[in-house]
Amino acid sequence: MNSLFFLPITLVLGILLGNVYFRGLWMTVQKLPTAQNPILLTLGSFFGRLAIAITVFALVLAIAQESAVWHLLVCLGAFIWVRNHTIEKLQQKWSRRLNAH
Repeated sequence: MNSLFFLPITLVLGILLGNVYFRGLWMTVQKLPTAQNPILLTLGSFFGRLAIAITVFALVLAIAQESAVWHLLVCLGAFIWVRNHTIEKLQQKWSRRLNAH
């Protein structure tokens, strides 16, 4: 596959993966106080999210055979960007809540 054609697709995959991974983490954290077995919930969520992430990164490596390292870096960069963006949004949300009280 053409390397330049696949770079935007890799970027989108990284953004989608980041959203799935960190929304799943946030849902897990919100359910912990009411969970019957919080350890099982935490481990199940972690390994499920890890399996999805490894699958997507392996897919990127398999499809972008030519310059796979660059595609992996683009995907990982988008994933980390989503992480940082999510943290920033949550910090703003919580600081507004704290200032309201």
